[in-house]
Amino acid sequence: KPDLSEGVSLLAKDLQGMVLIYDATGKLVDTVRAGMFTEINGVKLKILEVIGSTGLQIKADPGIPIVYSGFGLLMLGVVMSYFSHSQIWALQKGDRLYVGGKTNRAQVAFEQEVLEILDRLSSQPKGEEKETAVKV
Repeated sequence: KPDLSEGVSLLAKDLQGMVLIYDATGKLVDTVRAGMFTEINGVKLKILEVIGSTGLQIKADPGIPIVYSGFGLLMLGVVMSYFSHSQIWALQKGDRLYVGGKTNRAQVAFEQEVLEILDRLSSQPKGEEKETAVKV
């Protein structure tokens, strides 16, 4: 009916043209194929052709922000690994000075820099050692 108080549901079982017709209560009324017709509640219903189509995809994944956050942290870690950082430790015990250090890149340049610092420290007169700071 035009006021939608009564009606039927059409269900295409497959794309071969077979259509199942159910009434408002969900009871199977008839089965027709493409090109056939049937009469339901005084209305002549003819199935001309069954055309399959798709175009709507519903997707919901609540884990996507977590995956993107993990990927972002991974990329940040990769970028950070390209930055060079070095550490130098010094310990004075009595009249001896122990020096150690580590770096993540350019070990040869780091070794030369440490040796240069030690040369500067050893070339200073004994009285100036406590007042002079060496820039690393």
